[in-house]
Amino acid sequence: MGQPALEFKSLDGREALGELFEYTVRLQTPDSPALTEYVTANVPVKQLIGKEFSICIELDGKGFGVAARTGAGTREINALVTSARFVQHENRRGIYEISLRPWLTLATRTSDYKIFQNKTPLEIIEEVLAGYSFLTEKRVTHRYPLRVFQVQYGETDFEFITRLMQEFGIYYFFEHKDGAHKLVLVDDVGAHMKFESPAYHAIAYHPPGHKIDEEYCDNFCSVENLESGQWVTDDFDFTKPRARLQQVARMPRNTGNSAQEMYKWPGDYSDPDEGRDLARTRMEAIGAPGSRGRGSGNLRAIVTGCTFSLTHYPQDAANLEYLVIASTLRLHESAHASGQEDYVCRTDFEVQPAHKIFRSPQTQPKPRTTGPQTAIVTGPSGQEIWTDEYGRIRASFHWNRYCTKDENASCWIRVSSPWAGTNLGGMHIPRIGQEVIVDFENGDPDRPIVTGRVYNRLNMPPRLLPEQKNLSGFRSRELSSDGKGPGGRSNHIALDDKAGKIQAQLKSDHQCSSLSLGHIGRIEDTAGRKDDRGQGVELRTDGHGAIRAAQGLLLTTEARPNAQAHITDMGETVVRLTQAQDLHEGMSEVAQQAKAHKAGDQDAVTKVLKEHNDAIKGKGGNASEGQFPELNEPHLVLASPAGIHSTAGTTTHIASIEHIALSSGGHTSISAGKSLLASVKDAVRFFAYKAIRLTAATAGIDIVALQNSINLMAKLDIKLEANRITITAKEEILINGGSSYTRWNASGIVHGTNGVWREHAATHSFAGPMSMEKLLRMRGVSHDDKYSVRFAPLGSDEIFKHMQMTGLPYKILDEREEIKAEGVIPANGRLPRVTFETPDEAVLIVGEETWSWNVVPTSRTVHRNLDASNTEIEEADSNNSDDGLLDVEKSKYAQTEGNSEFNHFLSESAVEAFLIELVQIRNK
Repeated sequence: MGQPALEFKSLDGREALGELFEYTVRLQTPDSPALTEYVTANVPVKQLIGKEFSICIELDGKGFGVAARTGAGTREINALVTSARFVQHENRRGIYEISLRPWLTLATRTSDYKIFQNKTPLEIIEEVLAGYSFLTEKRVTHRYPLRVFQVQYGETDFEFITRLMQEFGIYYFFEHKDGAHKLVLVDDVGAHMKFESPAYHAIAYHPPGHKIDEEYCDNFCSVENLESGQWVTDDFDFTKPRARLQQVARMPRNTGNSAQEMYKWPGDYSDPDEGRDLARTRMEAIGAPGSRGRGSGNLRAIVTGCTFSLTHYPQDAANLEYLVIASTLRLHESAHASGQEDYVCRTDFEVQPAHKIFRSPQTQPKPRTTGPQTAIVTGPSGQEIWTDEYGRIRASFHWNRYCTKDENASCWIRVSSPWAGTNLGGMHIPRIGQEVIVDFENGDPDRPIVTGRVYNRLNMPPRLLPEQKNLSGFRSRELSSDGKGPGGRSNHIALDDKAGKIQAQLKSDHQCSSLSLGHIGRIEDTAGRKDDRGQGVELRTDGHGAIRAAQGLLLTTEARPNAQAHITDMGETVVRLTQAQDLHEGMSEVAQQAKAHKAGDQDAVTKVLKEHNDAIKGKGGNASEGQFPELNEPHLVLASPAGIHSTAGTTTHIASIEHIALSSGGHTSISAGKSLLASVKDAVRFFAYKAIRLTAATAGIDIVALQNSINLMAKLDIKLEANRITITAKEEILINGGSSYTRWNASGIVHGTNGVWREHAATHSFAGPMSMEKLLRMRGVSHDDKYSVRFAPLGSDEIFKHMQMTGLPYKILDEREEIKAEGVIPANGRLPRVTFETPDEAVLIVGEETWSWNVVPTSRTVHRNLDASNTEIEEADSNNSDDGLLDVEKSKYAQTEGNSEFNHFLSESAVEAFLIELVQIRNK
């Protein structure tokens, strides 16, 4: 009772800067007859494991007299018990041995795979140490760079933080006090202090056996070493590929051969300032052992991490203030069996001058990956692709149990490309959820790079396999909420290598737009190839389509088997165009000789045709450079050895700013289900080398010259045959045959002949004076269903007023000459609209027995555009051509709405400068 279970026997241990200390303590059971051998051998030391254990070493101080025991006190060693064992029996005592290590030893028992982003090395170390509830103190003065991506890759916490500390120049030691020990982080020797006991602020050197009232150093030596004097490091930053990142740190010592160089690559940095700091740190680490001292003595409080001053050493240069960088303490019982309580203390230590920089050597290597691994692409919620300007992605590694699986899952990771260059290469950005293959540059876990992609159960191939194994190519998916679903849309480039049915297809599901080459078949969704659709090439879409070729376009069905000849080769086409141009030119010459055409008419067209043919045929070129003569100008050429066919469901419009030329070696046939309408600004000239025939099967033929004459000429006869022939002239009718004539005008009728006048009649009757009414007539014809019609002058109703026709009587008759409307033309010139129940002919009669009005000069032509809102009057000469044909025809004849035809005629030449127009025919 009252006795301890174990008593102190001996202590052996070592501490060093930047290392875990370890002390071995031997304990023994008390020397008591009451304790059996069994009891002394079975002390439950297991209960000590993991508990803190303190040893207090009494310090005697120094001095004598009044100053005796200066600095007396205790030195404390505190640590965790990490092992305990029974050793043996010795002189009735049980001997036990326990190991004491710092609490940081716990970090050697914990390993992890963990990612740290956008933190400084010191912040990462603090985060790791925060998981241990022991004392830590920072005595750091330097600023540390932000590390974008730092990985603890299977390392223990201790290996990880040791590696970071050694890389960035941080080291540590332990302070033991008040029943605890504290981890102290430092990065500068200025953070070290003297031990709290003044007895160890200055330590004297004396040879062994010296008698003095204080502890002293009885063995010491100062050592100078040869070290490298230069550290060179370099790295590569892809964001600044031409940047020179090499850094050189020079600290040669004042010795011979001190300029030796150490080179490391990669330096693990991308910023030049960071590289400079790392190079300096490494140079300080390899230069630190250059000046060291070693000593020993009966010293109980030479403590690692503290400083002291050495005195009385024979080598005067060695009497300096030193930093204890390592110490070994041995404290053993000397004569316990004889009843004495004395212990033998011996300390070995290693020091360096306190003004010299200390850095731990880089002994903790960075782990290296052993090969590629896979990861899952991640990004923010609601996104399908998450990337930056370099096409990098973020990914969740399978080993990262702390992963947020979002845009913060990792650093930006570069993605390899099958081809990458300046604004060129292949670009396939991995999408969120895809599984990618990740390797690491130089095996560095801090430098991942995506090298490939793989399918998995959640990301299956785009085609059903193995059924569609003949298909290869690329298929992308629309970036939408249902883009990945069965009904999602996609784009694809498919190469179908099916035996006997190979094809290549470029397709977008938008409006089913595709280009298919070869043995064409539908390639849809994951089912792949479906029904065959033909052979050759198909460019199709459900939307709009456009083909543009700035230098010319050839669309042809002329064969070039196996792609022989160059792409614009069109010899047959040029021959046919030349034949057509020759036909045009020949017929133009014949027409001019017959005075059917003027010079500068059709021959101007043939000139342009020749120019175009020459441009299509082309000249020059350089076949070796892929330049060929055809299409010197951007013509669109359609060619076929068979036929060219064009149809339209509604209307076909062919427009040309210059000329339109039609050539055929055979017939040129035009068929119209309704009317053939031609509106020509200048002249209509027909020439036939043989005959011209105009035939109207059911209606009449009207030939009208509004401002000039009608000339009919024939080398032989002119025949007129009809049920009734009416000849009306405003001024005079002259019939001349073989110099005999008859002249009819208002003054009378005159017949003249040099030959015989002969009349045959059953009877003759001569009455008093009489003349036929002078009437202005217009005729309009309507078809199909009920119609309404209104007669009006071309341009405006007010033209009646300008012609002084207001107030004149009018009648509108149907085909049966029944009056549909009658009255007097009102002051505004507007005539009423009349309606018909069946298709009919309407006739407008204006005038009386005798009437007249003023007209504008015949040198002016009224021209009304089809746009009813735009009326203009143009000056135009009205001259007859040499051959008597009407040369100037400025007026548009009619404006139509609905299915209608019109015929107009004027029976009075006094209104030849005007046109009365049927402006509107429409359904009720």
